[in-house]
Amino acid sequence: MIYLTEGNTPLNEAYNDEIVQERNNTYQLTFRFPTSDPKWELLKEESFLTADDLHGEQDFYIFEVEKQQGYIQIYANQVISLLNNYIVSSIDVDRVSGTRVLSALAGSITRTNPFSFFSDIDDRHTLNIKDKNAMEVLAKDKHSILGQWGGDMVRNGYNLRLLKNGGSENESLFMYKKNLSSYQHKTSTKSLKTRITFKTTVKGEGEKAPDVDYVVVIDSPLLGKYSQIYEAVVEVNDQDVKDQASLIEYGKQYFRTSMCDMLEDSLEISVVGQSDVAVRMFDVVSIYHEWYGFDVRKKITKYTYSPMAKRLKSIGFGTFQSSLANAIGGIVNDAVLNESRNLHQIFEERLKKEIANADRAFDAEFAKREKAITDAIEQYKAKAEEFGAKIHEEMEKERPEFVKLIREELMSGADSIAELSKKLEQVSETARVNASLIGGDGNTQYNKNRLNGGTAKKISYGTDFVEVGHNGEGFEVGKKYVISWSATCTPYGKTDVTVVVNKTPFYGGHVHLAPANTVMPAIDKDLTQKKEQVLAVYYGAYRLTFSGDWYQNVEQSVTVDNQTRRIELAPTYKTVADGQNARYEGSWSENPTFIFDGGGRT
Repeated sequence: MIYLTEGNTPLNEAYNDEIVQERNNTYQLTFRFPTSDPKWELLKEESFLTADDLHGEQDFYIFEVEKQQGYIQIYANQVISLLNNYIVSSIDVDRVSGTRVLSALAGSITRTNPFSFFSDIDDRHTLNIKDKNAMEVLAKDKHSILGQWGGDMVRNGYNLRLLKNGGSENESLFMYKKNLSSYQHKTSTKSLKTRITFKTTVKGEGEKAPDVDYVVVIDSPLLGKYSQIYEAVVEVNDQDVKDQASLIEYGKQYFRTSMCDMLEDSLEISVVGQSDVAVRMFDVVSIYHEWYGFDVRKKITKYTYSPMAKRLKSIGFGTFQSSLANAIGGIVNDAVLNESRNLHQIFEERLKKEIANADRAFDAEFAKREKAITDAIEQYKAKAEEFGAKIHEEMEKERPEFVKLIREELMSGADSIAELSKKLEQVSETARVNASLIGGDGNTQYNKNRLNGGTAKKISYGTDFVEVGHNGEGFEVGKKYVISWSATCTPYGKTDVTVVVNKTPFYGGHVHLAPANTVMPAIDKDLTQKKEQVLAVYYGAYRLTFSGDWYQNVEQSVTVDNQTRRIELAPTYKTVADGQNARYEGSWSENPTFIFDGGGRT
């Protein structure tokens, strides 16, 4: 939902709504609002908005309003962008941490402001500036705070944090046929550098000591991996570089940290359904696409979110250097190799399980149909919005003529509905009046339906009928009546639920979910492990029954909604259980007291 912050006024009619956040860059809310709703006049430049975002509610301010026929287009930035309106007097710090430089920034803003700053970056750098825009000092170029200290810029309200890692290791897997639809992956050599000339000037230490210029050429260890040599020149301004040897070391380190000698990748996916675990900006997640043999873990650096639908629409992974292990080969340091092996071990088993679940639930034909249905829905929405705007535009064009004509007829004393209808039709081809004259006495009855309790009805899933009322004395037996309405269907929500059986050892069992709404399908799932996923459970109330050869039946009520992730069961063993085909755990005795042969003799 989107609200006007002042008065907490909901903007229920907002549509074409999107929040886009890109790493250390754009953080913007856009939407359309119809001029048929009088609240459009409240949406002005410098107005503040509150909108549901991926991380909860977020604050924005309107910087641009574009008026169109029938609607206005709103552009709003997250409130940290208001730093563009503040000036920093001066900052002069030498070899300080991220916390220190942000403290200097906060103390140098020339007037009172609502912003707060924090950093956990220990790297030390130097910054000397005077009389500059606060946002430029923070993030404009390589000489800014962000350009030198690096990190992830996490924005929440008026609080800004510059963190070494703004997210966390997330267990979510985005996979084709599960929750990944469109997939765009590009590789490029446009930023590739394999030979760099590093240049620097070291000032003389004495009064008359001359400045010394140093120039070194450093080749990347990956120079031979490509058919071309990609050259560049880098001007070095680092106080730790004092001679040729330190300049050479700087150049080698430059290749290791920038990874400019590797191909540049960009990846963006569209999301359907829900992720396994709620994701946030800068989280590291798994992406798997079996068609392309793509299996990686990458940091989220961009997302698109609908605040009105409260739905994540797409995720981007920005630009990163690809094929790290393959490209570097034998020269990759042990730390990188070990980290890669650990990540592989952690996610190998989980990936196998997810693939098996997806293959059972979805075949190729279903995937095709699902995409076709999704595309058709999106096309219908776009056409409906376009058609609605056109209707509104036509009505606005014709309204003055309608009002004028009706006023003239009423003033002239005309009482013929037929004549009025005829003249209205002459004004516009879109005008239609359905009127009938009763007995010639001038009384008129209009053909208009009426829903009991008003027209704004929500029809619950499973409802068999809608009540309508009459316009006069009631419906007459033997006569035909036309009853019409328009309806908008909303897809019923569903989610994946993980069932966990808290009993060791575990011998398997069966879960039955009986819906309270009998229209919903019942769900049955055989459990072979203590923790298993039940796919595509519709929202609603259920009666859960757990049974097994070794356990007493468990019955409990559960409610499934968009917050439901786990259902935990704690069964008790039966007093007497049927052990046929069961697995037993024990030790062999050399001197047994009894020997059981399965129904024979002892």
